[in-house]
Amino acid sequence: MINLVGIKLYQMKKLIYFLYFILFANAGNAQHTADNWYFGVLAGLHFSLSGPSVITSGALNTGEGCSAISDGAGNTLFYTDGVNVWNKSNLIMPNGDSLAGGPSSTQSALIVPLPGSNSLFYIFTVDQDGGANGFRYSIVDMTLMSTAGDVTVKNIPVLSNVTEKLTAVQKDNTSDCWIAIHEWGTDAFYIYEFTSAGLQPNPVISHTGMVHSNSIIQNTYGQMKFNPCGDKIALATGYLNTVEIFDFDNSSGTVSNPVSIPMTDHVYGLEFSANGRFLYVTCYDPSETLVQFDLTAGSTAGIIASKVVLSQTTDLYGMQLAPDGKIYVSKSFNTFLSVINYPEISGTACNFVDNGIDMDPNFMGVTTALTLPGFVQSSLKGEAVCISTAVHEFSADNSEYSVFPNPSNGNFQLTPEAINGFSEMYILDLRGRVIRNYRLTNLSDDFTFGEDLSQGMYLLQLRSDEGVVSIPLNKM
Repeated sequence: MINLVGIKLYQMKKLIYFLYFILFANAGNAQHTADNWYFGVLAGLHFSLSGPSVITSGALNTGEGCSAISDGAGNTLFYTDGVNVWNKSNLIMPNGDSLAGGPSSTQSALIVPLPGSNSLFYIFTVDQDGGANGFRYSIVDMTLMSTAGDVTVKNIPVLSNVTEKLTAVQKDNTSDCWIAIHEWGTDAFYIYEFTSAGLQPNPVISHTGMVHSNSIIQNTYGQMKFNPCGDKIALATGYLNTVEIFDFDNSSGTVSNPVSIPMTDHVYGLEFSANGRFLYVTCYDPSETLVQFDLTAGSTAGIIASKVVLSQTTDLYGMQLAPDGKIYVSKSFNTFLSVINYPEISGTACNFVDNGIDMDPNFMGVTTALTLPGFVQSSLKGEAVCISTAVHEFSADNSEYSVFPNPSNGNFQLTPEAINGFSEMYILDLRGRVIRNYRLTNLSDDFTFGEDLSQGMYLLQLRSDEGVVSIPLNKM
C-alpha cells in the first residue's frame, strides 16, 4: 500500500527547503559583495540564484586564509591571501605584493569596504604563528588603474602579538563595522571601530575567556567568527581543544559571558547559522570531525548536551556561510568542497554532504586547501530572523575560579576562595551527562578532586542559587 501521507510530508519538506533557499538567496545577494570566492589552490565559486558554479580563472594559491570582494552587481573587484592582491583580471595589483599576512595564517586577510565609500577598501591582515607582523592594514583604491585598483597604502602596523583570528561585523544602525582580533598569550579581545574616517586607534579591550597560551604555536590556530546577527562571537582555540562563545555588545564593542565547550581533539573551523541558533565546529577527532551545537539550549551543559555529530570524514577544516544560506566546509587539499545545505535545521536534517561540489571538474589541479574566504559576517544574514541564544548562567573571570593544574594527569584543585559562595560542583562529560557531584560546604582547604577521572575533556560547573560558572577540564 502506498503511504500517501509520507509522500505528502516529503513533498512539503522539499517545498519548504526550496522556498527557504529562494528567500535567502534573494536577500543574501542584495549586496552581492560575497558573490565570488577565491580560495585554496586555484579554487573559486560564483554564487547566483541558479546556485554556485565553479570559477576556473582564479590565480590565488594559498594554504589557508583569504578574502574576496565583489561590487553591487556581483562582479569580482579583487581578492587576496593576505600576501598578494589580485585584480578582476587575475593579475597582481601594482604595489599588491608583500602584504603582512601569513600564507599559513588561519584568517590571514579580511577585506572591508570603507564605510561611506564605493571605491576604498581596507585589507586587514594577521600574521601566522603569532609572528612579528601582527595585525596590520593596507588600502586599495578602485578608482586607479582604470578601475582595476591599486594598493595605495600598505602594511600599516596596528597591534603586534596576535593570534591568527580575524573577523568583522556591522555596527548596529550604522554603516560602520567592528573589527575583532585576539591577543596571543592572553585572554584579551581587541575590538576596533571602523568608520568613514578609517580604523579608530583606541580599541575596546575585553579580558574574558581562557588565555590563548603561547606554550605552542598551534594555539594561535582556529577560526573566530561573529554571528551574522552581531550579538555573539565564537572562536576555536587550536590545540587547547576548546570552543568558546561570548556575548557581544554591538553598541559598545565589549565581549563578555564566556561559554566554554570542551572538544575531544584539536579544533579549527567554526561557523554560525544565519539566524544565530546553531554553531558548527570542525575538529581533528575522526569520530566527530563536524558537529552541531544548539545555542538555544539555555545553559552550557545544555549546549554541550545538544551536540550532534554530522561527519566522521577526516580532514574537515575551515567553514564559511555563503550568500545561498548554506555553510561550506573545506576539505584539506581535496578536489571536493563539503556543504551543510540547511544549517538552520536541527540535527542531521541540516543535510551535510561530504562531497558537495567538485571544484576540479576539468582536472586542472584545483584543491580546496584549509580555509575559505572571509567576509563581514553581517553581510550574509539575509532575511534570517535572529533567535535569542541567551545562556542562563552568570559568567566569571577565569582567573577567579581557576583550576590547577589544568591539564592534569592526577588531581585537580580549587582554592577555598574559588568555591566560596557555591553549594555544589558537577563534572559533566562531553555529552552533558553528570558523572560526578560534590557538595561544597564549610571548606577551609584546597578542594582536591578528579584523580579517578579517565583521560579526556570534561566540563566543571560550580553552582549556587545565583547561577553557574563553567570551566573546561583536561585530564591527561
